[in-house]
Amino acid sequence: MTSTDSLAQNLTCIDCGSSYSLGYRLECAKCQGLLELRYDLDVLRGRGPTLFAGTGLWRYAPVLPIADPAHRITLGEGGTPLLDCPRLAAQLGVRRLLIKYDGPNPTGTVKDRSSATAIAAALQFGFHATSVVSSGNAGSSIAAYSARAGLRSLIFAYQRASAPKLLHMAATTSDLVIYQGVYDDLITHWDRLVEERLFFDCGASRNAYKHEGKKTLAYEIAEQTGWQPPDVVVAPVAVGETFIATARGFREMREAGWIPRLPLMVAAQATGANAIVRAFRERRPITPLKIGYTVAEGLAAGNPGRKGEWTLRLLRELGGLAGDVGDEEILATQRTLARTEGIWAGPTGVAALAVLTRLLAQRQLDPAQTICVIVSETGLKTEAEPPSRQGVAFDAESLEKLVRERLGV
Repeated sequence: MTSTDSLAQNLTCIDCGSSYSLGYRLECAKCQGLLELRYDLDVLRGRGPTLFAGTGLWRYAPVLPIADPAHRITLGEGGTPLLDCPRLAAQLGVRRLLIKYDGPNPTGTVKDRSSATAIAAALQFGFHATSVVSSGNAGSSIAAYSARAGLRSLIFAYQRASAPKLLHMAATTSDLVIYQGVYDDLITHWDRLVEERLFFDCGASRNAYKHEGKKTLAYEIAEQTGWQPPDVVVAPVAVGETFIATARGFREMREAGWIPRLPLMVAAQATGANAIVRAFRERRPITPLKIGYTVAEGLAAGNPGRKGEWTLRLLRELGGLAGDVGDEEILATQRTLARTEGIWAGPTGVAALAVLTRLLAQRQLDPAQTICVIVSETGLKTEAEPPSRQGVAFDAESLEKLVRERLGV
């Protein structure tokens, strides 16, 4: 056993428990349930974190499902900072606040973690083309990683995606198609084409190999805290891929005896696309929503499908929490995070922090705990009204006057 070997053993149905070999399978043949990857826990218990070597996402290759190191495509993703934020913690009234900031990833988003394992799996299973339906970040990430691997990509992009994301997609993909409506309008039709194997499924609906890359969030957070994870982890949720993968990562480490406890998992949604939060709050099944636009583009899914049901199940089984916030709160939080801690994140990225702020105000969380928020994207990929470009001409006297006025000296 070396640090480059994968410990993946099988695919297991989350509903009926049926087990399958490590092939390209998207659902259970018996009950159509979703599948999750299972690993050799005996080796994990015996070897501990000494299994890991190197840096970045593929440091965690033993708990990822890519057998051949030659297939492990990378652009340098993973290894993102876990930032202690004392000023913002004081403002929110919490003992300790950590931001797991995934903006430094190669395309500026947490999606690079799942793109790395998705494209690696496409190579592993012999595909020559990839595809995804995206509201922005997933499209630019899958396009970039497909190009890195020498694969053709067919990217379906939301017509209201921000210009930086569209520019990035147009630069990296071999085929860009702009679709009308929202994600939910196209994904059902696209999912049917997945069955014909015209391309490798890089969507968020079913592919266990794709979302497995986001599990490294949990491993990094645990390692960066000395294997004493935070009391609470807040994750952004559209269909639930980041939430599920992170929860699974913590569960694996707990079962292997690497961490003493599981953190409380909190699901964060935008109010305009909050089907999972509504179901959790009202103690009922998920009812799909017809949604419009939200500034948190990456959370704009009104019908989270089976992944949403899995997220809801985990929330209930783990005793988690769920919350949602509107666009104004998200934008206000974006400004606060930038001014207070110098972190310029996109609206999708700060939605989880905005939800934390609301839950604290509602006294649903203990402020004496250590709380970690996953901030999933940089602000450099979003569109906003720029400040005025009108300049001022200075001489020595007027410059000194302005400086003294601004600094109050």
